[in-house]
Amino acid sequence: MAQPPFPCFAWCSEQPVDAKRLLQTFLELRPNSQWVMVGDGCVQSNLQLWTAWMCASRRWIRKTSLARSLDAEFLRYLSGTHHVSEAFKRSGVRDDDNAGFVVFLPEAIATDETQADCQVVEYDFEDIELQATSMLSRLELETNSDEYILSKLGALRLGMKFESEQEVLTESALIGHILSSEFTS
Repeated sequence: MAQPPFPCFAWCSEQPVDAKRLLQTFLELRPNSQWVMVGDGCVQSNLQLWTAWMCASRRWIRKTSLARSLDAEFLRYLSGTHHVSEAFKRSGVRDDDNAGFVVFLPEAIATDETQADCQVVEYDFEDIELQATSMLSRLELETNSDEYILSKLGALRLGMKFESEQEVLTESALIGHILSSEFTS
């Protein structure tokens, strides 16, 4: 079943960013912790985003998350690691990045009393897009309409390992990387 577009908005900068300054300003500007900033090359597909969101949201609803906030739990899954600090190193904005993403994490509700699964709470995509555009403007970043692309360099940044240079990156491999965060330290 096809997922709707994830509320993720690409940005770029003519100059490499100072990560600490940019993130500090972003944290002051964002309306709430449903917003997260992700580094260059770390977002590669819509399914990747929905999978990381679903995994993080289920743990958050069950109160079994390893991170203290949903945005950090999302980054942990996106990065395929059990360690929150490693997730920030992998998928967070870094000094000298000149592109990245601002992601809105929709609210989730449990679909049954066992909290085995969850679903997204309806939200207004256009309103979220306006908020993202406003934040990016205030951060002095340009909005970027680039499509998602599978990038081996981005996958390496997320901590994926390849057995050979000839090994091809697939969306399925990205999803497996997310799911491996349950087992990988």
